[in-house]
Parts: sequence; C-alpha cells; structure tokens
Amino acid sequence: MSGLFPLSERRCNLLEKNQAFEKAYGALYQSLRTGRFPPGTRIQAAALVGQLRISATPVREALSRLAGQGLLIDRPAIGYFVPPIDPIVLQHLYSLASMLALSACRNFKLDWPEHAAGQEYRGAGELLRVIAFLTPNTALQHVACYLDDQLARIMHAEITLFSEFDAAQGTLRDWLQTGNRRFCADNLRRFYARRINSVLDIAATASRLSQGPDNIF
Repeated sequence: MSGLFPLSERRCNLLEKNQAFEKAYGALYQSLRTGRFPPGTRIQAAALVGQLRISATPVREALSRLAGQGLLIDRPAIGYFVPPIDPIVLQHLYSLASMLALSACRNFKLDWPEHAAGQEYRGAGELLRVIAFLTPNTALQHVACYLDDQLARIMHAEITLFSEFDAAQGTLRDWLQTGNRRFCADNLRRFYARRINSVLDIAATASRLSQGPDNIF
C-alpha cells in the first residue's frame, strides 16, 4: 500500500500546478480583454509571480499561451508585450467579423432561440460571437471567439463612440424578429461599417481609455 503514496503525491502536485496555471492565465486573460494594460506595456513575469503568489513556471506558461492566442507579443530574449492598437489591424478584424456575420446571417434561422434569451453584446466581437452560437458551425464559433478576444479591449471605445447610434439601430434580436433576412443583413452591414469607417477614432479613444494600475489584479 505504501507504493500508492508517491503516486497520490504526484497527482496532488500536478493538480496544484494546473490550478496555478489556471489562476495565472485567468487573471492575465481578463486583464488583457478589459484593456487594463496600456498598449506596448511589458508584462514582467517576476511582478506577476509576486502579485499572484505562485511560482514562475505557471506564469511563464500562461504568458506563452496568451502569446499563442495573439493577446501578447513574444519578443525572444526581451519579454512579453501588449500589442499596439493598430488602425490597419483593427480594420482587418472588423472587416473579417463583418464578412463572417453576414455569411452566418444567410444560413441561421430568423428567430431568437430560448437558449439565447440572456445573451447580449456591447461590441463588434461580442456580436459576432452571439451570431456564431446561433449556428451549429463549431469552426465559426472558434473563429468568433478568437476575434472577440482580439477586439475585447476595444469595446469600451466602441461604447464611448457608438452607443447612441447602436441603440437607435436596435439589437440583433430586433432584426431577427422581423423575419426579414435582408433587413437583418443590412443592419449587420451598417453596424460593422460604422466601425470600419472609424478605426482611427476607435484606436485613439481606446489608447486614451487604457490605464495601467499599480496592481493589475
């Protein structure tokens, strides 16, 4: 029976390691999505270790994972950095989101399913994600989640600039409930065109709204 204890200990160590990784990844992921780091900020593992009170290994693993998702830039031998807010990149992201949303609109049912009753959106990424999950297309859902991650830190700028226009235009639920596919597509096109045509203002506003608190968590 004594031979079981080393195995149990290894399992406990693995569990603790996984929990530490999830803690580091979750904290960083939310901070990056909400724009709590100004563009260009260097994310230092040593500072995160102290703030999160975990070892350096799960922090480095979390940073590597986030870089792989495009939420950080990995500069070998230098460190990890928050990507700049590039208007050209923004335009490409909004254009891709618009294309995917319009494509999905041609295929999903023009009704509002019960399981989506509580789903709301505030920005372009969240809207695409809601649309994607109205379809059975898992590939679209994965791409939508990726785009939502890239656009999430811009959402506060979108709200600042477009909340009145978006409210006047109505919601996805309103568009779907008309039963008019062309009407829905036209509103989606207008929603994304508003952003595509304003990427310079969005980038400037997002950069202005970004703040770097002393303790990011």
